[in-house]
Amino acid sequence: TRQAITPEHYRHALETARAKDAGLAAALELSRLMGLRSQEAVQSARSLKTWQQALDRGESRLTVVFGTKGGRPRETVILDTGAVRKALDNANSVAESRHGRLIDKPDLKSAMKYWHSQASRIGLTGVYSPHSLRYAWAQDAIRHYLAQRFNEKEALAMTAMDLGHGDGRGRYVAQVYGRKEDTD
Repeated sequence: TRQAITPEHYRHALETARAKDAGLAAALELSRLMGLRSQEAVQSARSLKTWQQALDRGESRLTVVFGTKGGRPRETVILDTGAVRKALDNANSVAESRHGRLIDKPDLKSAMKYWHSQASRIGLTGVYSPHSLRYAWAQDAIRHYLAQRFNEKEALAMTAMDLGHGDGRGRYVAQVYGRKEDTD
């Protein structure tokens, strides 16, 4: 039922979020640039400094630890180092002004509730839910691996691992994340 968010819809949602809540906008941006799940995006403030250090060392992958499914850390490929660095700088400045959080709520449950309610208010509903940011990232990742001369099976397996699904879920990633809009 869901698809990758279009660049126009993403830009509109991000601009609306920036006008409303800088922390929400920062989390949305990280979600789109790193393929984060909603809970990973909400808890991302706990990893901002670590990710920044990894970028400074010139690493091509970032480790996602907090909010992952089953608590299993995963590594995700950096598709656009400049954009990720800029998003991390922005998120860091927001988190510093909000007691180390992007979503300034006392606990994870209320932060997630806020994330979902605000996401739908800025237009992230239906086929373009917050998860559609992850779908768009996955499609970018598949193209990235194909451009690096991986074959399609390898590109799908690599993307599946980046998403935290494991290399055996390549076909699943192709079916679920690789879906194009009906207009293509």
